[in-house]
Amino acid sequence: MRQNIKNATAGLLLRILALFPDHLPIVYKISLLIAGLIIVCSATLSSVLVYDQGRIMEDQINDLGNTVVTHLARAAREPLLAEDKLAMGVLVSSLVAGESVIGTEIFSPEGESIVKAGISPFAYESLQPGFSPGDMIAGAGKNQRWSWHLSFSEKHKVNVVSFVSPIIFNDLTAGYAMVTFSQQALDLSKEKALISIAVATVIIMILGIILAHHLSKHISKPVDHFMEAIEAFDSGNYHFRFNDRRRNEVGQLMNAFDRMADGMVQKIQVEKALERYLSPQIARQVLSNFDSIKLGGKRISGSVLFADIVGFTKISERLAPEELAEILNRFFSLITRACEVNTGVVDKYMGDCVMLVFGTPEEDEEHAFHAALCGLLIRKLVEHENGIREKAGLFPIKFRIGINSGSMLAGNMGSKEKMEYTVVGDSVNLASRLCTIATADQIVVSNEFYNQKYIRQRVIARAHIPMQLRGVEEMVATFLVKDLAADYKEILARQFQSVIDSDFS
Repeated sequence: MRQNIKNATAGLLLRILALFPDHLPIVYKISLLIAGLIIVCSATLSSVLVYDQGRIMEDQINDLGNTVVTHLARAAREPLLAEDKLAMGVLVSSLVAGESVIGTEIFSPEGESIVKAGISPFAYESLQPGFSPGDMIAGAGKNQRWSWHLSFSEKHKVNVVSFVSPIIFNDLTAGYAMVTFSQQALDLSKEKALISIAVATVIIMILGIILAHHLSKHISKPVDHFMEAIEAFDSGNYHFRFNDRRRNEVGQLMNAFDRMADGMVQKIQVEKALERYLSPQIARQVLSNFDSIKLGGKRISGSVLFADIVGFTKISERLAPEELAEILNRFFSLITRACEVNTGVVDKYMGDCVMLVFGTPEEDEEHAFHAALCGLLIRKLVEHENGIREKAGLFPIKFRIGINSGSMLAGNMGSKEKMEYTVVGDSVNLASRLCTIATADQIVVSNEFYNQKYIRQRVIARAHIPMQLRGVEEMVATFLVKDLAADYKEILARQFQSVIDSDFS
């Protein structure tokens, strides 16, 4: 039962908050909600108090009026029967002494006035009491109450009430006694009470609004912390943690948020680690399809580039392993940057050779041009690096490059226990063979690669020596890539400068 009430209350508050504009901060929504509740409660309480105060005063004057008129009727019984007007005059005059009683009167059984003191409701038509002696006689046998008002002007009116009691003797009505009270004192008391309650209500409302603002700021403080956390996450700061330790639901939410942040940090660390062992595109594909990783692949149209060091065996004999590793890391870093700026991926490093793939895992309609552009950029970067080495008195490192395009199988190869993303097929094998027939600084491509329409328009090449493939009778025509067409040289220059700038930044 308690849980149902709690849920219903929470649902009501949420529906009320939903009525406010979305752009209004939650601290103001809560402030307005609490202040509104305080105002409604204060106004309701004030209305009840004013109503009860007026009703109590009304009951008091009714009790007083009935008591006074009853005593007057009893006291006037004998003088009325004895027709002693003097005694009756003294009796009625003695009651008109204060501000409350403004008139007394004794009537005959026929409703004719015998004696009176003060104001009589039947004396002047202008008084407009709202009742007549006939009405008074019609109510014989019981006390009567008549409300009316004195009109001194349009703006000055006094509320008046007259009480009538029959004068009974031996079960016969011998006459009537009337006492008229002014309600001005009652109205003034009501007005003072209303003003006092209104002032108290306004003070309570002001204090309530101030309290509501401070209370809402305290309540919404965790929300501000969560907003800071979200902004930190948006800016890439996943090390944000909550310093507050609470034992309520907010504390549980903060702990859950901290655990989520720890998970995000671990995920980023895993991504960065994967990107060091895999190309960023492949790493993203692995992480986004973690549950569906399996062996196999699909047919794609792509390009493959092989680049290896000329005379690596002799170089390795001259250098210590540490020096050799330093050279490989330096040149492979440049080649990797050249591959990335041309939307390619590093498939693998094989000793002194690197294999680059274009057109997978993300589709690229211009994979062949990007492969050719990457080859030219590698040659330009190697030339630049050798210039630096020459100034340092070091021997140059020469690369040879082979590129081919065609249909190939791309996917996860290996075993269920250990696999890698790669491409296989005749087109890949041909690219490797093209690399082996190239000499230092040469970029050798196949006839099929160069005869693609958009390659011949953008890439300048000349015929090279034909190549004999195992199991193929006809010789395979090859081309040497020399440069880019004039309209595309600026692209190569921009890429070269981008890699150099990032290398020294």
